[in-house]
Amino acid sequence: MPDAVHLQAIELLLSAMYRTRGDDGLENRFLVGPPGAPLWQKRISTFVFFRRRLLVRAALYVRKYGPSHLRFTAMNDIQGRLRSFAVGNYGLFATETFLKQFDEPYSERIGHDVKARLADLLAASELFSPKSFLSLYPLVPVVVESDFRSPQFFLLGPSSIDENDTGVRSVAFAPEGFPPIKEWDKPEKPSSWLGIRSPIVQASNKIKAAILGALALTPHPRYRHQFSMRSMFGGLCSFDAVGRINLTFGEAHTPAMSENIVIRQSDHDWLSMLALKLDRTDDSTRRQIRALEYYYRAWPLDSHERFPWLFMTLDAIFGDSSRATQAVIDAIGQNGGTGFDYDRLRLLLRLRNSVIHGGAPDVYDSDKYHQYYEQYGDDPLYDLEVIAAQCLRAYIFEGALVEHPDPHSDLIRAYLDGTLIKRSS
Repeated sequence: MPDAVHLQAIELLLSAMYRTRGDDGLENRFLVGPPGAPLWQKRISTFVFFRRRLLVRAALYVRKYGPSHLRFTAMNDIQGRLRSFAVGNYGLFATETFLKQFDEPYSERIGHDVKARLADLLAASELFSPKSFLSLYPLVPVVVESDFRSPQFFLLGPSSIDENDTGVRSVAFAPEGFPPIKEWDKPEKPSSWLGIRSPIVQASNKIKAAILGALALTPHPRYRHQFSMRSMFGGLCSFDAVGRINLTFGEAHTPAMSENIVIRQSDHDWLSMLALKLDRTDDSTRRQIRALEYYYRAWPLDSHERFPWLFMTLDAIFGDSSRATQAVIDAIGQNGGTGFDYDRLRLLLRLRNSVIHGGAPDVYDSDKYHQYYEQYGDDPLYDLEVIAAQCLRAYIFEGALVEHPDPHSDLIRAYLDGTLIKRSS
């Protein structure tokens, strides 16, 4: 028995198909043959008209109830794939429609058995049962001391990747460099690789943003936004079914951190939590993943430019349209903002409103910025960064994600203890 979702998708698709031209003139002309026949066996031409608004309705249904990666796919692509599916399987319902003139939609001409067969084919198609492929992202300031692997993604050092991770045997693959191709002249040297499996690269890119947004929570606050002039590079690579490597060059995936982020065994608990969340589709978990994406976008920006993005992060996870500001204030108090009283949080939210709602193009322009300093003597931008990081760690990771220690803690301790050996002049 076909699934109800697939049956309804077929019903909506066939409802968008007509034998007569519509006002929008959306038409497919193609060759007809037995189902699954090669092109050389298709010798008769025919045509189908689609009603654009009805096709959009079918595409919206598939996008809503189909696999999660379709939410990252353009509507035009989904419509095109539905049209291709209908044309490719025309032979199944040709006896009811071929060379016949009728004004009603195809859904009223085709019997239930054929619709059920089409629903089975749709369920098995690339639209509903896509194959996942691996995208590999080179990372520069991320060092992996303890390799992490999960079904959704992995973080590995260059020497740890093998064909069990890539899923293909490629004699040209050389993960010590980027591009990871043997004999490539002067490749860049990644410190680690982030590997993500998904049906489309757009979905992989969004998953990458959530993972690296979580990773941005790990550095000590002193170094989270301390960037250097180190050499950076980006891009990604993937593999086709026979092991050929596809390359894309692009911007670096992280800021140029002055101190490397080191992945240790102690990070595996929160990484495992994140891997499980990436597969969930409930609204609460999806909001958590969106919040991490916003936090990732804020990471490389200057503090005044980070300010609105950090509030988008909090709104993504705590926002409630029926309670607006109060919902965010309450959630902050419950998830790490206990050091900030109600009036202080409310003034911080009023500063947010003045920036986001057109009162000040720059946070420094806002009167609320001056007022915050005047009342509390602290930087509201820094306070927001503390609040956002604490809330994400508490709410999403339930305390499992802990900030890494200061990489220079021994040196600082020695200085404070007076045991640091002074250089001779």
